[in-house]
Amino acid sequence: MFNHARTLLVNLTGSSSYFANIPGDELIPATFSALELPTYLDVCRSRIFGTSPDRAMRNYRAAQLLSVLEATDLQEYVLELDSRITYVNSGEFLADNRLFKPTVRRVVGDTTDILSLVGQVSCPDASGLCQYRYDIEIDGTGTSISVTRQAAPTVTENYSLSLSGGLSEPFVLPYSDFRFRVNTTNPGAAWTIRGFNRPQTTIGEIATSLESVGEPVLLQLFGTSNEEPYRTFKNCWENHPELAYRLGGLVLAMIYRTNEIYVLQGGE
Repeated sequence: MFNHARTLLVNLTGSSSYFANIPGDELIPATFSALELPTYLDVCRSRIFGTSPDRAMRNYRAAQLLSVLEATDLQEYVLELDSRITYVNSGEFLADNRLFKPTVRRVVGDTTDILSLVGQVSCPDASGLCQYRYDIEIDGTGTSISVTRQAAPTVTENYSLSLSGGLSEPFVLPYSDFRFRVNTTNPGAAWTIRGFNRPQTTIGEIATSLESVGEPVLLQLFGTSNEEPYRTFKNCWENHPELAYRLGGLVLAMIYRTNEIYVLQGGE
């Protein structure tokens, strides 16, 4: 099952299954292809999802925004597009901090080969890149260690390895706020580090950021003819005293404009 408003909001090509390894994932119809969106929608989306959002970021923000809409009378506009709601518990699920803790797995070696992490989760909001994976391997001579970031932005760093009592100095994980040490005497030992950075920008901060997208963007989003439902969406954004209705009006305008594009391209 899937909801059309959510499908339009995340705007990812569908498949016959969902990505069980990505937090908050939901089915997207296999018949749906990601839409090429106009600049004004991309500007708004970048304030919400980041400039290059991955699937995890889209899932996270979609769950937040659709939960906000569900708490208001604006939910009727979501249901008008599709009455099937599958994301009811997504917000609670994504609130679990265990989803955003890095996982270290030993690939080569035994229980005496230990990799430990220190540091904190990075803020992924500007880029929209939540997911990360690092492959770490000691070379056969035991004198160097390589760190390869597999998730975008991909990069490989090589460090000289000097062990004192089997313990290394701390090394940087590229594009993160983590550092790691290895405790091993085993040349060739290898590990992977996987995880997701939790988005940190609040809904209120997103709304504030959207206030500065500029009048030309808002004119294209809400239109100039005062027709419904864009009149209602615009009134909510400009005049409602409650954040949920203000942000909900703008998000619904984005969803409905995306649906117009979907229909024009042959969607039903």
